[in-house]
Parts: sequence; structure tokens; C-alpha cells
Amino acid sequence: MSQNVKNFNISMFLFFAGLVGSAASVTAQQRMHISGYGNMHYMNHSGMPRFVDAPDLNNGFFQIREFTLFFDFAITDAIIASTELEAGDNGSRYTANYAYAGIEVSENLSFRVGKILVPFLSYNENKPNFKQFLMSQPFTAWNVVPVNGVALQFHGFGWGDAGVMLNWHHALGETGMLAVKLSLINGIGSDSNVLDDNVVQLDAGIVKPVVRTRDGLIQNREATELIDNNDDKATVIKASFKTLEIPLEFGISWYRGAWDPAGDRYLRMLGLHLNWLARNVTLRGEYVTAHVEQGAGIDPVADAGMMGPATLNTSTKDYDMNAFYLEGSVVPVRWSRDRFLRLISRYDEVDTNDKAIFTPFDRARVTLGLEWQFATNTRFRYEFQHAKIDDFDNAPMPFKNAGGKEIVKMHMASFIFSF
Repeated sequence: MSQNVKNFNISMFLFFAGLVGSAASVTAQQRMHISGYGNMHYMNHSGMPRFVDAPDLNNGFFQIREFTLFFDFAITDAIIASTELEAGDNGSRYTANYAYAGIEVSENLSFRVGKILVPFLSYNENKPNFKQFLMSQPFTAWNVVPVNGVALQFHGFGWGDAGVMLNWHHALGETGMLAVKLSLINGIGSDSNVLDDNVVQLDAGIVKPVVRTRDGLIQNREATELIDNNDDKATVIKASFKTLEIPLEFGISWYRGAWDPAGDRYLRMLGLHLNWLARNVTLRGEYVTAHVEQGAGIDPVADAGMMGPATLNTSTKDYDMNAFYLEGSVVPVRWSRDRFLRLISRYDEVDTNDKAIFTPFDRARVTLGLEWQFATNTRFRYEFQHAKIDDFDNAPMPFKNAGGKEIVKMHMASFIFSF
């Protein structure tokens, strides 16, 4: 890592630490706001493969999934220090999803400096599960845009990164509001020869092969958002428009950054989002496509000195992946402002293919859910999923021997509270 990159990260950390210290000195003046949420759930799958040294997801399990505290410190009328501290996986993992200083320059212009939630699409910046209607993440967030880790490996619950963000908005008469966010961040990276380098070991009987799963971008750069593996800074631009007379918001997002240590191979992403958020009816959707530049014929599993089927691990140079979802909800019964019953459905697809013969994360999925808010800021959720893996005829025997099925089903019951 170059010295200027190290100095950039250290300086930014010290700058934010100073702001937090300043914020602590004004807490006696009641300038601090604390809020939070938590959730716990019971989950049961069928059709998932078994992994070595990992829980069998086909056996139901109970989990305290998340407990989160939000701290907002008003340093001055124009400067706020904000952070989100989150613990998950029964408290065994914790992270700061963001920790930044927000500086208001004018009514239309502000900045954030520190570790920020990356402004790409809509889901990541509105990630907390008490704001969502389903506990499970859409494929745009679960596989392509690195928002959430999977149940086996919680590496953080939001796509946070170190950098600076400019936030500008402008009212277009009585039509609506245009907002533009421009960010320079460290960006997604990998120190291996391929970007999607996550591996698992299948429990397939006597033979327990280690394979690269091709599950997208979610596992990369664990806890390394405050450093960079190259001199290139990623650029993120998000433009959105919100109408005033109807509850419609839509926008476009763009990302570009080098991911390899040499800084000469790039990841590019383009995304679209749409939200219709009325009181009793909602419609949300996202689409994202990503283009990855990388070399051909690389086997990161073999490079690591482990055994694995070449057909699962070999890379075939540049590739594209994409995902989309469409989610709708309706409130058929409302007893009061904060007591209601909501019905939810979502359809999504993902393709993380890098021209491999088979990847279990290329799939389509239907999710049906029910949410019952029976008290203020307290709710119960149930959801059922039915996912179908693409090209299952090409699935290798180790995957099938480990219990992997073409159809994957999931039941989940959750309890959520916020304060």
C-alpha cells in the first residue's frame, strides 16, 4: 500500500475521532440522540448443501440476528457526528456500519466524511430491517451489491466504506425534488487474482472438496473498509427524483473502481431503483448489472493449495453479473396508526455467472410474507421462500452428494422491535 493511501486513511480516522470527542463534550447540553432496533428469528431450510465446520442450515436454528444502536451527536447546528454500531450472530460479531461527520454547507448542500453507507441503489441506505417488510435480503443486496452477509458469515450488515460524499438536492417547483450524491471511497477489492474469491468446503462424504461458490461480491474485504489495496479511489454517483403529489421515487446509480492490488482491473456497476411508498400500498424494485475485469484460467482454490474440481473454480476472464427484484405489499387491515397487518410478496433473480459450468447462486426466487405490528414499534414477521437453481443438470456430484437440491425452501419467523 502506498504511503499517501495510508496517510489518507489515518488522517480521516483521526479527523472523525476528534469530532466524536467534541461531540462527547456537548452531551450535557442534550445534543445527543440515541435510537436503535433489534431482531431475532427462527429459520429452517430444505435443499441446502452441507458445509464442513458450519451449521447445517437444513436443521432449524434460533438466532439473535441483529442489535443496533444509532448515535447522533449535534456538535454545532451545522455539524453532526453519526455512527451505527451493530452486533449480530448472537452477539459474536459486531461492526460499525458507518461512522461519519455530516457537515451542512447550505440548505441544498452537505458533506459526509468518514465511514459512510455507500449511496448505491436504494436498499443499502435504507437497510435496517425495521424499515423493511421482509427479513431476507433481495438478491441485488445479497449477492451483487455487497450489502449483507449470508447466515454463515456475518461480515457486517451494510455496504460501508471510508471516503467522502457530497449530497446536493434541488426543488423543481411543485413537481418534485432532485437529489444527487457523489462519493469517492476506497471501493471493493480483493487481494486474490479473482474478485469473487469466496470458498467453502462441501461435506460430500469421504471427499470434502473446497470450491469457489461464485456467490457475488458479498464476502470481499472483510473489515477492511478503512484501508485500500491500491491507489485508485472508487467513484459512486446516485441521482434520484422524488415527486411531491404522488409517493413515487426513482433513480440511477453508477460505480467504477479498481479492485486488484495493481489497480489496473476494474469493477463497473450500473443500477436502477423505483419506490412507490403509500401508507397502505408499497412497490419497490431494483436492477443492477456489474462488469468485472479479470484474467483467465485462474484457480484461486488451487492457488491456495487446496483440492477442488477445476470446473467449479477456473475463471474465464471478464464477465457480467446481474440481479433484480420487484416487491409489493398491501395493508388489508389497520386497527390504528401503528397496529396493522401487512401482506408482502417479492420476486427476484440473480446471475453471478462468470462463464462457469454451474453456480448454485444463479437462481430465481419467490418470497411470501406476513407482518403483524401488534404494538408500537414492535412486530412479528413470517416469510416463506421457494428458490429454483438454474442449470441444475450441470451440478457436479460433490454438490449433490452434500445435499444440494434444485429447489431450496425456507421458513423464517422473526420478532423485531425498535426504539
